[in-house]
Amino acid sequence: MPLSGTNAREESDVANTNSDDENSAEDEAVNGSEEPTPVAQKVQTAVANPEQQSTNTSSLPTEGSIARSTENGPVQRRFNYVPVNTVSFALPDGYSTSRSDIEFLGSGAYGNVIKTLVECRDGEVRAVAVKKFRDPFCDQLQARMIYREIKLLQIMRHDGVIRAIDLYTPNTVEHEFKDVYVVTEYAGDSIVKILHDQKVTGRTHITPEHVPFIIYQLLRVLKYIHSANIIHRDLKPGNLALTSDSDLTVLDFGMARSLERTETSLTQYVMTRWYRSPEVIYWNIDGYNEQVDVWSVGCITAELMLGQPLFPGEDTNAQYEMITSLCGSPDEELMRKIEATSPATRRVVESYPFHKRQNFTQRFSGCPPLFIDFLDKILVLDPEKRLTVEGSLSHPYFADYVDATDEPTAPSSFDLNDNPSRSRDEWKGIIWQEIQNFVGDDASPKIPS
Repeated sequence: MPLSGTNAREESDVANTNSDDENSAEDEAVNGSEEPTPVAQKVQTAVANPEQQSTNTSSLPTEGSIARSTENGPVQRRFNYVPVNTVSFALPDGYSTSRSDIEFLGSGAYGNVIKTLVECRDGEVRAVAVKKFRDPFCDQLQARMIYREIKLLQIMRHDGVIRAIDLYTPNTVEHEFKDVYVVTEYAGDSIVKILHDQKVTGRTHITPEHVPFIIYQLLRVLKYIHSANIIHRDLKPGNLALTSDSDLTVLDFGMARSLERTETSLTQYVMTRWYRSPEVIYWNIDGYNEQVDVWSVGCITAELMLGQPLFPGEDTNAQYEMITSLCGSPDEELMRKIEATSPATRRVVESYPFHKRQNFTQRFSGCPPLFIDFLDKILVLDPEKRLTVEGSLSHPYFADYVDATDEPTAPSSFDLNDNPSRSRDEWKGIIWQEIQNFVGDDASPKIPS
């Protein structure tokens, strides 16, 4: 289903922006207009030869593992340093450094992303997104998050999930290791940018007819990653990319983690506030689970239809007021669950004004009835009563697109082996080995000889 008012040229110009949705979605231009000149000094670093390695990229690293050697020895990669928006990017030989090919896509808390072109092993020239992590080893938590992301981007196999096609560092020895880059195929424009462009230009790209098609694709992805025992935890328009044909790709798994149902202290404040579920922001009923992603789906669905965020709270108090004014305050059943986890939390919740749940038909008058019914079932405070991913996929709102034979699940759970007791330096060593062991496939960049 093509987006309204788009064409092939527009698709080639779109940006996978990773900036927070509260901020402006406008892309920043690459500084200057001159052709960038590669630095005189080209750094060489050894990487494993993909022709000599097994193609199994799903094996997990172990502490003290040694990079695999090859019969012909390691391949040397050379790097050109290119400044983009005050950030210096190390691009391997084979990646275009032409000013006309490079585009700044965005920045977030954990890194900066640019777009460029590269020739791949299958002979195709592809647009790619190059992410440079910001200060990857500043602490143990940061290093662990980066490990999880680069591991997931290698082992997930779904047409709606971004995947790593290159992983590298320009650093030549482990004791000097400080830069981490991950490269993915360029997946199109982010939804946050599309919605921003709609406001600026007045041209509608996402129509009401697009919404169920887009959200159905998102639910397919969630069915897959949840079956692998993974929750995304940061679903938002800025982490969803669309082509001009409305094909969706989920980006940025930096906040994703294994779902351990016995754990009661999963990290709070991980998602962009506007898309956080109430159990993440305000209460932790025996820890939280995959239903946090489902709440985010509801917020995104409403935003696609309305063209603006549903709960744009300026702080957590404002966020709570917006949520409860629409969805109602917790009922006594939910209050008992909250109290069982934390009596103090119940007292805090009771201190807020009480709201009755609004009539969604009246609140969203003029919207399609099936959209309203879906939203009414998914934006529910109690995660146990909230529509699940499976329930969402069977909702009649998606009847025109659903194909149960094309909703793949993971063959098994992904055990990320991300032991939180590991130190920063241990994670640093593990990530170093991940880079040395990276194999890629035919869609990965060709390494010039």
